[in-house]
Amino acid sequence: MRIRYRNGVELSCGGERLLLDPMRTVRGSVSLISHAHSDHVPRDVDRPAGRVLATEGTAAIIRRRYGADGIEILHYNEGVEFGRFEVHAYPAGHIYGSSGFLINCGRKAVFYTGDVNPLGGLTVESPARIPKSDVLVVESTYGHPKYRFPDPHRVRMEIARWVAEEVSSGKSPVIEAYLVGKSQEVIALLNRYTNVRVAVSQRVAEVSEPFKGRFGLDYTTSPEGPHVLVTHKARVRERARVTGWALFSRRKQDFPLSAHADFDGLVSIVMGINPERVFTVYGYSDEFALWLKKWGVDAEPLGGEWVNI
Repeated sequence: MRIRYRNGVELSCGGERLLLDPMRTVRGSVSLISHAHSDHVPRDVDRPAGRVLATEGTAAIIRRRYGADGIEILHYNEGVEFGRFEVHAYPAGHIYGSSGFLINCGRKAVFYTGDVNPLGGLTVESPARIPKSDVLVVESTYGHPKYRFPDPHRVRMEIARWVAEEVSSGKSPVIEAYLVGKSQEVIALLNRYTNVRVAVSQRVAEVSEPFKGRFGLDYTTSPEGPHVLVTHKARVRERARVTGWALFSRRKQDFPLSAHADFDGLVSIVMGINPERVFTVYGYSDEFALWLKKWGVDAEPLGGEWVNI
């Protein structure tokens, strides 16, 4: 089996090719989508050249955002065969529907994490489940030791307290969060930890429909009385922001709540599997591979040339 990172992560086995989060689908090849963030969804997902598979949650969000109705459903813990490839999907804990893929071909088993969170969240099926594999392809968005996040339970409570204080003082606070995943996580925590009415922008409402049925989110687009507004693009200066990148912000209303594993979380994934070989992708892939090498792990950033595994 061979692997490279060019049109997404590509696997080749016996002349057949499998694409993981490709930029574009390819005729004759199967594409797997790990989750519904735009940087992991093929640009031609609404008119794919080949078969496209994703979990039910991912397919539902993509259908909402891109009008793509032809995605085949890949259920967690069920094996599917595509020629020489056998694929199993595992919850990734990143956003609703996010998944990693265990891929078998011949004698080698490869696990691709996609974007991953071993702690999970309020709007995911479960925390990440990482099976044993010979080769691990791991995301490295926060693959640098400077990224160590505070306890997410504490951050959620801080967000809820800030909102309650703002509303108690007669304000209608605004929270800016990513359109898919983070906005719904914020809605869920406000539903759970406050009794404040949650309003959302029209775009957030449209994308939140698949989450609403699965997680019972309560929100409105026509608020009356005291409320908090959750939007992906705030038009006011005085707003809170919820993102892992807020870790080093000096603004008290910026909250470092991430849907990704931090550095320690990524290390725990690698050490928990103890694979023969590790390839890093996305973000701090070079730096994370170097750190793993220092600890005796056979690791390298995945590049655009084919590598035999």
